[in-house]
Amino acid sequence: IKRYYKMSTHEWQAPGPDDKRSPCPALNTLANHGYLPRSGENITASQFIKALEKGLNASPLVANYLTYSALQQLGKLFDKSINLDDLNVHNKIEHDISLTRKDFYLGDNIKVDPELVDLLLEQNVDGKINEEALSKSHWIRLNNSKQFNPTLTYNNFISAGESSLLLNFIGGNTNLEIDTERLEVFLKHERFPEGWRKPDKAVGVWPLITVVRSLLQRYDQLGKEQKEQNVS
Repeated sequence: IKRYYKMSTHEWQAPGPDDKRSPCPALNTLANHGYLPRSGENITASQFIKALEKGLNASPLVANYLTYSALQQLGKLFDKSINLDDLNVHNKIEHDISLTRKDFYLGDNIKVDPELVDLLLEQNVDGKINEEALSKSHWIRLNNSKQFNPTLTYNNFISAGESSLLLNFIGGNTNLEIDTERLEVFLKHERFPEGWRKPDKAVGVWPLITVVRSLLQRYDQLGKEQKEQNVS
């Protein structure tokens, strides 16, 4: 007797060769788990909003803001739907000094770079990735890009926002800290880690802003320390 395996609604499945994906690990993960169309095609604004709410427990305000601000940046605010690879345009959603992708000038800026993920994980604090680890990784990436990327465009608010989303959505139940093993699964395989669950409390605007402000202060401090070292 043949038995046919039926995949559960939100079970992880690797994308097929024709499936569309973006430079954003969170959106790719939502597609790989079926919160967004697994094909990555013809996704409406309402589907993005629902996926962010159901898959990551973003508050309605945050889900709407992330969706419509992204569509506006892409120049697709009034399009009926978009594909995930529409986000691949440089300096729109995709940006230099990503935690997981190479700079546009330096190579493949769309697919995850395992070496960059390893660089981030190496900054762990007692096996956890937190604000300190993310700010250190960001600073290393920034200095590297300044040295090797002559076309570098940089916005520290975008970098801080990216890290804030990561800590609040993936570390929302663990005091804004993420185990390195779990984060490796999420970033390298674009998969929700075994045993992970979305934040119990909806992620609103204020928690995101709070982490952004803290990270920006950390960036400033790292900059001051670097200047002092250069002087000495």
